[in-house]
Amino acid sequence: MSSQKALTLLSSLILIGLTSCGGSVSQCKQLASPINEAKGFVQEYEQDMDQALAQFSSAQNLGDINTAAKDYISAVEKARAQLDAIAQETSNASIDDEQLNEYRQQYVTLLTQWNGALTSARDAMQPLTEASTEEEARNVFSRFQAQTDSAYSAIQTIDLQEAALIEGINAYCDASS
Repeated sequence: MSSQKALTLLSSLILIGLTSCGGSVSQCKQLASPINEAKGFVQEYEQDMDQALAQFSSAQNLGDINTAAKDYISAVEKARAQLDAIAQETSNASIDDEQLNEYRQQYVTLLTQWNGALTSARDAMQPLTEASTEEEARNVFSRFQAQTDSAYSAIQTIDLQEAALIEGINAYCDASS
């Protein structure tokens, strides 16, 4: 009888352990999903930016500059929409674990900051779509370049913060499994 109770107690403890571990693993996966989605999106965004910047390099006239600026803005808007969707998905993840919830909030904050940097780059480009002379385009372009350099610098900082955050999430989730 005593060994039967011990076996039942041990089985219950194993089940509780597996349930709590499973919960953390499940929550880690819920948090990992939008993070992985964001990584895929970044590659697509970089390709779109490379194409838009190549258009600027090969621009022959004001019309080409205006078109390249519109394509750049389109790529940024696409990226901003994807960031919004990823931030929403991350916010909606069902996470009860206090540490994972904190990580989730930090990640949403980084996505919001990244979106803000892209907004600055888009706003800087907008006047190039409306430039009516090549001289006006050159003047606008120098302002654009300064603003986008600032936005790019902000994105680099955000990327470093994101890498550290993901490292923390991975360490926490590896320890939880």
